[in-house]
Amino acid sequence: MDHLKYSVLREPVSILMPVFNEADLIEEVIEDWIQKVLQHCPPGSELRLDDCSTDETPAILRRLAGKYPFIRVNFAPRDGFFASMIRLYQSAACPLVFFTDADGQYVPEEFWRIAEHIDQYDMIHGVKVDRQDPYYRVVVSDASNLLLRLVFRSQCQDANSAFNLIRRHVLETVIPDLCHMKMMPNAEVYLQAEAKHFRIKHVPVSHRLRKSGKSRGLPLGRFIVACVEVFISILRLRWKMASSRARMVGHVEPIDTRLRTMNSRD
Repeated sequence: MDHLKYSVLREPVSILMPVFNEADLIEEVIEDWIQKVLQHCPPGSELRLDDCSTDETPAILRRLAGKYPFIRVNFAPRDGFFASMIRLYQSAACPLVFFTDADGQYVPEEFWRIAEHIDQYDMIHGVKVDRQDPYYRVVVSDASNLLLRLVFRSQCQDANSAFNLIRRHVLETVIPDLCHMKMMPNAEVYLQAEAKHFRIKHVPVSHRLRKSGKSRGLPLGRFIVACVEVFISILRLRWKMASSRARMVGHVEPIDTRLRTMNSRD
């Protein structure tokens, strides 16, 4: 039955992962994705990594890139998650683009759970179930999603999730407008795609504890400051979107209400 599962993907996919100081687990994570996902993807698929590490991670990635011809690594000085994400999206060569984290908290096999919907949608958005992060991050994430739903009248359930399969033409439309939510860049990708009326499907995905090392999330003290910055960035993005709509002259097609209703039931 596995061959039926793998056949849902008809086009090659660029799998993207930003990496920072993951020497203790990065090889296991990459090998897991290769065995359970990449070796079953259509010819031409690739794994792209953007590495800003200061530990032994670069040496591990160079060795893996020499072993697997479909691995492509960009090495850069540390300049933040947002910059790393943008480089990855801009370098993706395939018609389908999948973005995820390199910390092993997402389950590779569940890529196929979202891939089965890509023929009907422009973006498949993984929604974390039973999130395995510190409690304060879970609480703030829930509050942020509620705020986004209220401010943007969004359908988001887990806007900043890093488990997304997107058509490349969507990214080509969305990426030039990204600049407001650098603390929650995945959320801005989602909101921009939603505002531009692309078809989005929500799919529940698992989230597990890190096998080793520390979470790359901010410590509690810095996290509180970051929450204020996120709130301000949300207001700025809302103002920008409102200003853009005000300058338009009625060329935006309404979202199919049937689609939104169907999606809300998933």
